[in-house]
Amino acid sequence: MAESVEFEHFIGMNMVPSSTLFHPNGQKYIFSSGASLVIGDLIDQHSQQFLRRHDDSITCIALSASGRMLASGQRGENSNIYVWDFESQQLIYSFEEHDFAVQHIAFSEDEKLLASIGSDDDAKLIIWDLSNGCIVASAGRLALGTTCVCFAGFVKDIKRRNTSHYLVCSAGAEGIVLWDLDPFSGDFLPMKLTGEARATVSRHITAVSFSDDREFVYGATTSGDYIVGSVRVNKIVQVVQATKMQLNAILYHDTGVVIGCGDSTIKMYTHSGEYKGQLKLDGPVISISPSPDRLEILATTSVGTVTRVNLSTLQYIVISESHTASVLKVAFDQGQNERFATASVDGTLKVWDLVEYTVISTSHARREQERGAIPQCLAFANMLISGWSDGRILAHSAETGDSLWMLDNAHAGGVTALVLSHNRRFLLSGGPAGEVRLWEMRSRELISHLKEHKQKVTALCLFEDDTLCLSGSRDRCILRWDLKSEMRVHCHMQRMGGINEMALTRGAQSHTVSVGQDKKVVVWDNKTNDPIVQVFIDEEKEEGLCLAISHNGRMVVTGGTSGLLRMWSLQLEPSVQLYRGQTVRGHSRSINSVAFSLDDKQIVSVGEDGSIFVWSVYA
Repeated sequence: MAESVEFEHFIGMNMVPSSTLFHPNGQKYIFSSGASLVIGDLIDQHSQQFLRRHDDSITCIALSASGRMLASGQRGENSNIYVWDFESQQLIYSFEEHDFAVQHIAFSEDEKLLASIGSDDDAKLIIWDLSNGCIVASAGRLALGTTCVCFAGFVKDIKRRNTSHYLVCSAGAEGIVLWDLDPFSGDFLPMKLTGEARATVSRHITAVSFSDDREFVYGATTSGDYIVGSVRVNKIVQVVQATKMQLNAILYHDTGVVIGCGDSTIKMYTHSGEYKGQLKLDGPVISISPSPDRLEILATTSVGTVTRVNLSTLQYIVISESHTASVLKVAFDQGQNERFATASVDGTLKVWDLVEYTVISTSHARREQERGAIPQCLAFANMLISGWSDGRILAHSAETGDSLWMLDNAHAGGVTALVLSHNRRFLLSGGPAGEVRLWEMRSRELISHLKEHKQKVTALCLFEDDTLCLSGSRDRCILRWDLKSEMRVHCHMQRMGGINEMALTRGAQSHTVSVGQDKKVVVWDNKTNDPIVQVFIDEEKEEGLCLAISHNGRMVVTGGTSGLLRMWSLQLEPSVQLYRGQTVRGHSRSINSVAFSLDDKQIVSVGEDGSIFVWSVYA
């Protein structure tokens, strides 16, 4: 095969605590997406490196004080922690003591120890020795709801001098606990931070930060205030109300305290608790990470936006945007190479600039739609047309994201497939009960109802003259319909498994290529019933979920449950042949949808891990 693909750019992020970390070199930043740890560049957005070892979603990340080491923890059957060397990007240690999930991790300030806590099902706090990978100390049966851990220097003696014991802090639903750790004997003694004897302050802590002298601990809470605790007397000494919504992040700063709030603001307070100012962002702030000079922070919001904020002026620039859940569909604008659109389980549609990798517009469900409705299918031709899980079809402006019109009750149970006619005059949609419906675009009236499928319609294709269409279904059939006579004129049937996706070949459109539950790539002659080429994707191991055919007709790209992007060479003359080509890994979970740009120079793939990969195609 003459064509090859190379990684070009990545978009995506896991929405976890401390989701974005500012590297001490001032140029790099670290985040996670799916099961991958990603090193991005604040200056060169094309520079991205991936650290891959996890087999499930990463739940927490940490960076050592000098930036020499990275650590990442995951959920799932193998709830491991991996420690990496930043410069060489090589694995240093693999820690395999936690079960179910790793909740949070933190390096000691001297980079000799690593602390980790598990989820409530695991309920363990473990201290790891980074010189040999052994466990220094551990504590079981942590209080339920413990969500964060950090080091706070060393325990001080009565004259406030550092001893050889480390001070470790854990926090969560039961408040803040300070731990005295003897690294030589492994003794690990807890001391809960208390309030007044008469009116004990009880708070659910979401994040903690210590003053530079380690004399005070600051805790963000779910009740909208932050607490200040004295390490010396082991008591809460102040409570400052910040907002009525949850606080998610807190940072002690030279000039005061910086708070990431659930009301979509970053608020600043003096050390004494006086309000200084705030900055409004596009969603609840879930992570704050300071720059090496502490003049800036990287702030991450729950809607997937990373911003670089100047703390003195409160001015900011957007570093990146992403979806926050599985991405289901991708489609290129039928008139432009530089724009593509994506639909996600997070309930948004985004239009992307392929040159700058920035978001042009974001669209949401309408207010009258069901709560939790998600877009399941997508067409892009100047405007966005999407089919939703509540049975509605929506149109949005690609430039502004504003809603243009809505087609109510298009399908009971959701719209599962969608295709726009080449002349832009009508729209075809498919539903979960096997029905195919034809709609007039201008009036949005139902023209035709076609029903022969027994199960969900998963794919629709239109021939170039817009008189014939194909519908693929989980009932194992690909049906060809004459839209003028409103009759089925042909049927392809697989022996096993339903159809997941299909596409018509280019030019004469004499063949159809499909993937499905039979775990094969199948080529059909549109004039005959049986398939003429069948190739297992990966020896009966991988189910194909999506495919696309290049506009020059020579390339087929498939994605499936393995997360691998597979290239195929398609030959129609003198005989039909399908040749296996390059296989590349990017996604950490299933690939849900793929699309070629109009000039066939780029491929965009989207996946279950919420990530978007852009691939360059070379002849």
